[in-house]
Amino acid sequence: MEEVTNNSAILEKAGYYFDVSAYANNTISNQCSAFYPMLGWITRYIFKPQNFEQAVISLRVISSIFFVLTIPALSYLFHKITKNSKLSFLLTLVHTLSPLSIFRVIGYTEGLFSFLSIILIYLISNKKTDSFLRYIATFTVVVTMSLTRPVSLQLIFSSLISVTVIFLINTLLGNSFKERLPQIDCLQARKHFIKLSVIIILATIVGYGIYGFICLQIRGDFLAPFNDQKLWGKELGFYPNIFLSIEYPLFEQMALYFPIFFHVYILIYTYSFINKISVEIFVPKLPLLWGILSLYPSILLVVYLTNLIVRKFNNKGLQKIGYPDSIQSLPLISSYVFWFCLSFVISHILINLFTVDKLYSLARFTFSLPFFYIFLAYILTTINTKKTEVVLQLFVVVSAIGLIEQWVRYGRHQWLG
Repeated sequence: MEEVTNNSAILEKAGYYFDVSAYANNTISNQCSAFYPMLGWITRYIFKPQNFEQAVISLRVISSIFFVLTIPALSYLFHKITKNSKLSFLLTLVHTLSPLSIFRVIGYTEGLFSFLSIILIYLISNKKTDSFLRYIATFTVVVTMSLTRPVSLQLIFSSLISVTVIFLINTLLGNSFKERLPQIDCLQARKHFIKLSVIIILATIVGYGIYGFICLQIRGDFLAPFNDQKLWGKELGFYPNIFLSIEYPLFEQMALYFPIFFHVYILIYTYSFINKISVEIFVPKLPLLWGILSLYPSILLVVYLTNLIVRKFNNKGLQKIGYPDSIQSLPLISSYVFWFCLSFVISHILINLFTVDKLYSLARFTFSLPFFYIFLAYILTTINTKKTEVVLQLFVVVSAIGLIEQWVRYGRHQWLG
């Protein structure tokens, strides 16, 4: 069995990317690196490749299969969340045609991890609590996810933030939680969320522990996958300069700013709901123009804040948004799935902020996985209008163009993200 160990050899031998070579080597034999082994193990078991070329082709096939399986499952999930066929269709298109979707079919882990992520979302969104079999299934899926990608910190962070936020919101609401949704057993729901978080954390530790033990045997270093992150120039620090440059590629900027925009929106939404007050905001009237501006979020932020400040000073041009209806809003802001998906996306921004002084593959970690699109589906249930549909249609077109460009770059062995 033959392995490829450096980037130049890959380009000369088969024209594939360095990450794919690492997964191909994992397929041929057990390795220890920053690249996790589950995709290689599955490919080895199904296709039994005997050399590097066979391993790469097998990886591409298995990744593509998982990607195809995620499309109808995610579309169904969008419809379940939004209760809107057109909106769920547009979200499915934006997800499927994302320029970063290329990583789901070229032998990377995105296809498998997306498939596992959707299974996890289905499991934790089930309204029937305290099902032993579902807890076992959740544990198994998270262990598998932890062996697929380096997501230990993200999973632990997301599970802790989700249960903390829900407990905080319910505490602030006080007894009104039961008054507004009497069919929900508050105590039972809290116990269920605690169990989910504990299961996810334990499964994450077990998943990494399996790979860490393999690394201990191969390299004598249980934390080798973490230590290897230094190969990408990552070092603990604080790098707020990532917010100050507009030189980053288009989708890298979107991955940095969009989750923060939506996070601020949902905080205002939640504050308005809890305190039963209205909030004055500037609502753009030309969705296509603002949709175009949103292609560069840093510019969008400056233009929007300028309009908001000027209109606030002149005391005109602002709309007062009434606090959200309780029956519609409480399931959203007390949703474990919503906060888990939002926290998972935000965790990648925080990791970037504290480990590297440039945007490095943030778009890939955000737009190639389903978490961003799932929490976006939840948010769109609160603001779904013709304007949002126009903006989504614009992003379908932009994404399709970007995806074509990505395939051209892939054919030329250029950087994809």
